[in-house]
Amino acid sequence: MDIEPEDETEKEFQNLMFDVKYDKEEFKDPETIGLLLYRLSKERKKTNHLFKEITEKLEEIEKGVQSKEITKESKVDKQMLSKTDEKIYDYVQQNGKVDAADVKNEFGYKGRNAASARLNSLYKKGFLNKERVGKRVLYWAKG
Repeated sequence: MDIEPEDETEKEFQNLMFDVKYDKEEFKDPETIGLLLYRLSKERKKTNHLFKEITEKLEEIEKGVQSKEITKESKVDKQMLSKTDEKIYDYVQQNGKVDAADVKNEFGYKGRNAASARLNSLYKKGFLNKERVGKRVLYWAKG
């Protein structure tokens, strides 16, 4: 025979009331209260320890994210460049936006292809930005 939902709810309620009455009697005992307080303090200690670990891990993650942002925004490490590329990079920094013809004239290249290759190499290494404006390709220093 199936118990109707109302009867089932009533039965659960009666069981809960029995537990509450039993616990009410137990709570009069100081040892029971002491035991509950002890367990509560242990749980609180565990919870605080977990919160501390979570906070430390979040701080580590935040530092990692910040250091990556700083690395992206930091000045270019010119030690990675050849002397010629370093001179071209310095020229671009001083003159703002330049194109291959400007570098060709400044450094005495016979054609624009060599100057363009140098500028494009600096762009690929992450030292320069570039933008096509009509037929010209302009390069400028990052940061």
